[in-house]
Amino acid sequence: MPKTFSKRKENVARFAIPIILFFTLASCITSVGPPSVRDDRGNYNEAIVRTNDEQLLLNLVRLRYRDSPLFLSVQNITSRYTLNRNGNARIPDLQNVADTTVLTFAGSVTESPTVVYTPVQGEQFIRELLSPIPPENIALLAQSGWSIERIFLLCVQAINELFNAPSASGPTPSLAPQFKEFGEFASALRDLQTSRSLEIAVSENGDAVLRLFPTNKIQDEVDRIRSVLEMDAESNELTFSRVRQLDGPWLRTRSPIGVMQFIAQSIKVPEEHYSSGIATATVDSNGDRFDWDEVTGRVVAILSSKEKPIDASLSIPYRGWWFSIPDSDLNSKTTFSLLSTLISMQSGRLQNTSVINTISLD
Repeated sequence: MPKTFSKRKENVARFAIPIILFFTLASCITSVGPPSVRDDRGNYNEAIVRTNDEQLLLNLVRLRYRDSPLFLSVQNITSRYTLNRNGNARIPDLQNVADTTVLTFAGSVTESPTVVYTPVQGEQFIRELLSPIPPENIALLAQSGWSIERIFLLCVQAINELFNAPSASGPTPSLAPQFKEFGEFASALRDLQTSRSLEIAVSENGDAVLRLFPTNKIQDEVDRIRSVLEMDAESNELTFSRVRQLDGPWLRTRSPIGVMQFIAQSIKVPEEHYSSGIATATVDSNGDRFDWDEVTGRVVAILSSKEKPIDASLSIPYRGWWFSIPDSDLNSKTTFSLLSTLISMQSGRLQNTSVINTISLD
């Protein structure tokens, strides 16, 4: 084979391979859609969930300080991807073996997300936040596996003459509330629930119905429940009413904002905020500082610290302090999750209105 022809083949191969590689790589990055969904959807999902939780915690802290809460909803996220690519190649005269090839290529993908925020407000939203939780919603939660003790401590403020800190459903009261007997009652309900001797169901017309399944081992507990609920001695079923009646049981539930106020009482307020008068200090009948942990400690605790905690599941800064829920506090995290569910159940059908801001993140 002539030497010149051999050199020519060698040059062709030397120039052709990079060119083929260039166009192969360029074609590989033309499809950015599927990879972007796989990479970004989870990130957006995680960011929205986390910021929603932080917003809810912030509003709880605001309520404890008698500041106004505000809910902002992420109404829409639009993400646009732009693919840019360029390249050039210089093919020399194959007769000139000393010549060299210049081959360059480049590509980039640009993401331009647009986030639309809306305030969740209006008469209907306020009405839903202030309206008592329907008993059937309590039944639905109990049927889905939530502890009836946790549900009742959060959502119910009175059954007949048994009171569960009703004053905690509003701004922090100056005097300690009634709560001890109700706490014992809620604990008894939980014991019956775990032994499968009690259930709360939803009737065909949407009422909440409590049913007892007594056995000899739990007869005393069943009799106690019947007594508190003013049930007949042989009755094993009771329909709850939201309206106070002259005869029969009466169930008074909190509103979603009342549940938030109740949980807000669990916040460990810094002593300097009490002394400066920016947070209400509750006192007992003796004039001593009342510890709200006696009321809320079974379901939730929100801590405060001067420095940002490193082991928190959630933390937000407010008034120069950090308020947080430790990642290891499963009890408080469960209650926080239940609160989110309650708000969604009560106001999930509402439509957000009035775009407050549109941010393009270029």
